[in-house]
Amino acid sequence: MTYLKFTFTIPEHLQEYFIAELLDLDFYGFEQFDNRMEAFVEISRFNDSHREYIEQLAALFPDVSFTEEEEIEEQNWNETWEQSVKPQRIGKFLVKPTWSDEKPTEDEILLEIDPKMAFGTGYHATTRLILRELEKMPLKGKKVMDAGTGTGILAIAAIKLGASEATGFDIDPWSYENATENLYINGVQDQIQIRFGGIEQIRENELFDITIANINRNVILEIMPFLVDHTQPGGQICISGLLHTDEEIIRERISEVPVHLLGVEREEEWILFRLIKTGTSTTS
Repeated sequence: MTYLKFTFTIPEHLQEYFIAELLDLDFYGFEQFDNRMEAFVEISRFNDSHREYIEQLAALFPDVSFTEEEEIEEQNWNETWEQSVKPQRIGKFLVKPTWSDEKPTEDEILLEIDPKMAFGTGYHATTRLILRELEKMPLKGKKVMDAGTGTGILAIAAIKLGASEATGFDIDPWSYENATENLYINGVQDQIQIRFGGIEQIRENELFDITIANINRNVILEIMPFLVDHTQPGGQICISGLLHTDEEIIRERISEVPVHLLGVEREEEWILFRLIKTGTSTTS
């Protein structure tokens, strides 16, 4: 399998924004540096309209440019990036890779996440937003769904905060493998089930007390009725992967389903919505 490699000259504060946009174009390998970023996509999943979109996106920012290199053989592009991953303290959590010697304090909850190609190491603002929000949610003894689970970090965090069981799913094979590995690293493999695929992996009558979705605007808009339908009445829904520019359209979509908005949290240009289900069904 061959890939395209894009090298961006880009300020650090814009990198997460570009990653979110590139994920929509099926990019899924990234290496981040101070003012440079490399991104990878399967050559078979890339076309001229994608290239035109990237050109238009880069043109919006005078300090962003990129070059393209074709037919890079498959490799672990994240190897260098993995070694640069440092421990982070996010609310009650110490998030760290297994190769770090950092120890949690008595009051901290340890999340050991070895990232591969999957998104969700705690380095992204939306992951941090949801981790902090999970601390406020009524998780004890609850059943959790994690849509687009990535590394599995949010499902693992929910269990460590007292949830009884969790189900995560993801369409990315890297995410499925990585999340499964991280369950065992954290000793929660008996409480979390990771499923490979999309929303079809959730059975028609399967309901959850807490629903988490850290994906992107287009997917959130599409699956909002699904998220609500599979949440128990009175259950809570936490959605992110959203830019502040998405707020109006997300609020409009929320108004179409039986939920009440509990609050909006923000970090940098990213936002999170926390909802409670008020009805019993939705219309797709």
